Amino acid sequence: MRETSIRIVAILVGLVVFGVGIGALFLADLGVGPWDVLHDAVAGLVDRQPGTVIVGLGLLLLGLVAVLRQPVGPATVANVVIIGSTVNLLLAVVEPPSSLAVRVVLVVAAPALVAFGSMLYLGAGLGTGTRDGLMTALVDTGLSIRTARTSLEVTVLLGGGLLGGSYGIGTLVFAMLVGPLLQLFRQRVWAGYSEPAGWVYRRGS
Repeated sequence: MRETSIRIVAILVGLVVFGVGIGALFLADLGVGPWDVLHDAVAGLVDRQPGTVIVGLGLLLLGLVAVLRQPVGPATVANVVIIGSTVNLLLAVVEPPSSLAVRVVLVVAAPALVAFGSMLYLGAGLGTGTRDGLMTALVDTGLSIRTARTSLEVTVLLGGGLLGGSYGIGTLVFAMLVGPLLQLFRQRVWAGYSEPAGWVYRRGS
């Protein structure tokens, strides 16, 4: 029971941390993450907040993840709602920094926050996020997490850029760092805890 409670808390905390990482890039205004270039483009086209688009696209991807036979559970549903809501809340209450130094710090911190948050809720074994479901589907084909994540990031970056999404140095930093950081946190976040049957990968593989 105690371990189950820990995993549920990890899902909630992980998704909020993930959302803060995404929001940090929007606040830095030096280019957002590859997925968020797409979210930003769609937000501009439909005149909505980026977090709202994150939720809407997440609902569409939920069906695709199910078709790809990736684990769908409480974390999957929570992912659709919490990340986008966190982004909208952060952008509503935090003023974008004027200092370039602070903006650079946000750019560097963002991929670490996203990677750490991802490992918290993925490792809980209660379903993947919708976008992470696409990543783990590629991992199932034999790709490493780093390769799978980077391939997806590049694809959505190109699509979002063509649609008019905002990109810049922050986009490049995020795309280059998030894959290796996911690999780094993979074996460390849940060290000392048993691997649940529903986990999307083996920690030592």
